[in-house]
Amino acid sequence: MSWVQSVKKALEQYEVSFEETGRGNLVAKPLENPQIRLIILVRRMQFSFDRKFEIVGVLEIPEDRLKNQDKPQLLRRMLSESLELELKGFLSRSLKVSRWSGLASIPGVPMSEEGLMQLIRSREVEELVKQGGGDLIEIFPSLIPVELFETYLMTSDRGPMISSMVKKYMESPQSISWIVRMHMLYGVQSAGGIRRAFLTIVNLLKKIEEYTYTRLLP
Repeated sequence: MSWVQSVKKALEQYEVSFEETGRGNLVAKPLENPQIRLIILVRRMQFSFDRKFEIVGVLEIPEDRLKNQDKPQLLRRMLSESLELELKGFLSRSLKVSRWSGLASIPGVPMSEEGLMQLIRSREVEELVKQGGGDLIEIFPSLIPVELFETYLMTSDRGPMISSMVKKYMESPQSISWIVRMHMLYGVQSAGGIRRAFLTIVNLLKKIEEYTYTRLLP
């Protein structure tokens, strides 16, 4: 059974539609929330034979909720609140929350310790993240066109071309989306692990969606 079939079987109890991409990855769309989709992929780690399993949740903010919004300004606000959540330990896992490392290549974005940081550090969300089983979760806004996002995920080298693309997108965003990217370092997970990761990403995106509509958008 291929890893794609394993993932589909693990999630068959949920109301989810699936699409396979041209690159061999899987896109899962929860039917109850059309603004959310999950890109599921497995790829070899750089300079290693080990494989990494990732679930990347995308929450697109509908255009009708962005009326009269300054999109570049909103995108920079979202960047200022972008985070990394690292789970440490084996039996008793602790959660380390820090500034998103991707900001190192984007000058002039101040760190905000309000809003999203407070949400993530709440007891409810901390327990949700711990149940997911990931090693690292990144939370940040999409900085490239939607049609190129899968290519971005599969590219290890963030060279001048990507940097130029990000700079151009920040000046004139086509759309506004939150990304929640969960890294799991040891290949395809068990069925239970896949379900836990899936539910964690979906529920975390719902929390971020609520936060966006109540705190970031008037």
